Amino acid sequence: MARQPQPQRMNGSFLLLIGAAAFAAASLPALGERLQGAAGAAELAARSQAVLPDDVIPTHYDLEITPDAGHLRFSGHVSIDLQVQRPTRTIVLNALDLTFERVSLAGRDAVPVVQFDPAHQTASLTFRAPLEPGAARLSIIYRGIINTNAAGLFALPYNSAAGRQVPLFTQFENSDARRFLPCWDEPARKATFTLSANVPAREMAVSNMPVAASQGLPHGRKLVRFAATPRMSSYLLFFASGDFERITRRVDGVELGVIVKRGSLAQARFALDAAAHLLPYYDQYFAYPYPLPKLDLIAAPGGSQFFSAMENWGAMFFFEPALLVDPQLATQSDEREVYVDIAHEMAHQWFGDLVTMQWWNDLWLNEGFASWMENKATDRFHPRWHLALEAQNQKDSAMDLDARRGTHPVIQPITDVLQANEAFDAITYLKGEAVVQMLESYLGEERFRDGVRAYIRAHAYGNTVSDDLWVALERSSGVPVTQIAHDFTLQPGVPLIRGELAGSGLRLTQERFSEDDSGPVAASWRVPVFARALATDTAWRGIVSRQSPQTVLGGVAFGSRGALLNLGQSGYFRSLYAPSLLAALLSGYGALAPIDALGLADDSYALGTAGYEPIGDFLQLAEHTDAGLDPAVLQDMAERLLSIDRLYAELPQRARFQAFGRHVLAPLLAAIGYTARPRESEDTPPLRESLYGSLGELADPEVLGYARERFAAYRHNPRALVGEEWRNVLTVVAEQADPTSWEELHQLARGTRDTLARETLYRLLASAANASLARQALALALSDEVAETLRPTLISIVAVRHPQAAFDFALAHLDAVMASVEPDSRSSFMPELASHGSDPALARELEAYAAAHIPASARESTVQAQAQITFQAQVRTQRLPEIAEWLQAHAPAAARAQATAQIAR
Repeated sequence: MARQPQPQRMNGSFLLLIGAAAFAAASLPALGERLQGAAGAAELAARSQAVLPDDVIPTHYDLEITPDAGHLRFSGHVSIDLQVQRPTRTIVLNALDLTFERVSLAGRDAVPVVQFDPAHQTASLTFRAPLEPGAARLSIIYRGIINTNAAGLFALPYNSAAGRQVPLFTQFENSDARRFLPCWDEPARKATFTLSANVPAREMAVSNMPVAASQGLPHGRKLVRFAATPRMSSYLLFFASGDFERITRRVDGVELGVIVKRGSLAQARFALDAAAHLLPYYDQYFAYPYPLPKLDLIAAPGGSQFFSAMENWGAMFFFEPALLVDPQLATQSDEREVYVDIAHEMAHQWFGDLVTMQWWNDLWLNEGFASWMENKATDRFHPRWHLALEAQNQKDSAMDLDARRGTHPVIQPITDVLQANEAFDAITYLKGEAVVQMLESYLGEERFRDGVRAYIRAHAYGNTVSDDLWVALERSSGVPVTQIAHDFTLQPGVPLIRGELAGSGLRLTQERFSEDDSGPVAASWRVPVFARALATDTAWRGIVSRQSPQTVLGGVAFGSRGALLNLGQSGYFRSLYAPSLLAALLSGYGALAPIDALGLADDSYALGTAGYEPIGDFLQLAEHTDAGLDPAVLQDMAERLLSIDRLYAELPQRARFQAFGRHVLAPLLAAIGYTARPRESEDTPPLRESLYGSLGELADPEVLGYARERFAAYRHNPRALVGEEWRNVLTVVAEQADPTSWEELHQLARGTRDTLARETLYRLLASAANASLARQALALALSDEVAETLRPTLISIVAVRHPQAAFDFALAHLDAVMASVEPDSRSSFMPELASHGSDPALARELEAYAAAHIPASARESTVQAQAQITFQAQVRTQRLPEIAEWLQAHAPAAARAQATAQIAR
């Protein structure tokens, strides 16, 4: 599953069995020396998991459903082949929001007593006499509801030239197949599925497998029967129906297809090309050919707060912005994000679908690996996109969360579905990805790939735990992977490696990096470190731990050369340099490889805002920024400066910092131009988009004037803006809108029938910096003109710039807001709104909200959001005065003059 991106990158983003804060403070090491490693952690998790009894297990489901989209309901009939493991009178399975009309067991006349347990989302079927071991067949006729948000079977209405359409889709991860059929809705209870659907004859029906037969029925309907699936987990089952079109291509014997609502085929071709690139690559990488006869990519209008795409085996689901590329409106950033999303979901077809984690505590096996693979695969076909640099940004985001209260181990005890919902976070995805990257770098690409291939072959169609992967990697490499992997997956936190000159060498020591007082101070990791003396070929690769510091690179005359502690940035740790080493890096910043320049900036920002080194060190890096650096490094710098600027909200010193930001960034935009140039590199358009938006927020008069001029031309001639410029201009106009321009954008949104453009425009309306317009966007979010699945997203976008207003609005309209939030996101939605704030009072309001509305087992997001608010408040009160002093002493005269003029205005 691809997580739903946050509206804007910010620094940092179930209660576990014994409480999130307490667990993060104690961590797994405190629980009996990490419970004797992975075995102990697995034992703890197994004892507390809310799983179904294993005395009866399913082997095959034969399901027929009849949706009634007009009344938002459906009926179903499922026959389940069972294997009774031992005598029992009761069959317990999962069911939620279902009504059973008839239940029977083949060969038995007696009707069982049915008892539903909504709290545990189960149904118990109790028979008069025990079932004996052996095969059995259970039949259930039932009814269910069609939701209006992405859970179970759901509808996504839209208006077309032919009138109102109501397509249907399913979303089951992590535990919503139980809303669609009674089943054993756990990843380890794999079975085969045969699905039939009674749908309108004019509609296309889609599932995991190809259509095996289609039979006409009375009243303009048809019965579509799909071929049986391979053995798979229930959360991977998929169904959709609607007024769809499909384009196809056969690749390596597999029929690839992209399915869209009628009229959108032109927007699907980029996705089909991407999938055609990626399928042979994955076949080769895993050395295991894709095992299904077809692979569809299905686009749906609307959106989600929880996810943007889902890896259903053979039928991958995407919301339109994650799959479709409009040739007239799309930017290169759009194309890159779509390609990466497709690469992520296709990686899951092997790592997650073919081989599946045993239980949700090993969710990272699915998501961390797919997040790593998405970059590796994309880089194979688009090296100029520099996905390694994007991976560095992702690792940095994980470290932000991992350094605060509320973090958790990559492998964490998951007791129930509420906790499983909370596990889809940056630790699972992005720290998991970083750990995989670190291990591949440490072992080498070939040995790592050989281990992955062995893992896939050994566990195809089965379930695994993390140690199964470590064992395969150890066997392929001969390196003790498990010890390192356990350190980074069974305890939370971020290592810090200090580098200091010691005699004739470089002294490397380890401690814990933290942005608050959470976590054990004495935590230790066996950290793979790759250090190198600058301007030499002298390097060292080895393990550094708290117990085993190292003195390396002996005999190097460092002088002004300095050294890099994390060459290539493959290690998961922060690098803290002694002042003389940092000075050497600053003076040679432009000569660093892009990945190392980016890593140095990320570490400097994190260390400066946390108080490990002066924040002025980061501002010096900003001063060293010039157009000769890699575009990804420049883009990262723009985002860092914006992060600081937003913390200045309502402070009089903001004008001076904005002048400094403009001084750094305006020359970069001038160097690449406001519009695309012939033969410019592929990584220039995303940089232009970032600089354009950043300078707009920093109130650059030239950017604002240009955007308003181009928008006026667009209002008279819609062809005046296309592609990249359309997005860049409208982004600045929307963020800096006045009531007139905001209403003009609003009318554009209302007037377009293209769902992709319409959603983009509504998102832009929610980005207004003006507080009054933000309130209008909040009111708009609950109006009938906005699709229900888009409403929470608009509130979330408003929260980036107006967290208190968004939180207050959602709280005042809580029932209406939560009705549009899918169940998997309800425990994290309000914390996410508040997390953009920097007022400790908002953290207290969030705590009160959680106590009243969020179950105790689902408050990890609350703890994380409170930690982020607290940290941002700390930066605001402690670091912004430092920045003001630095600017007074160091800022260029031109920037000071700009600030003075702005204050005067």
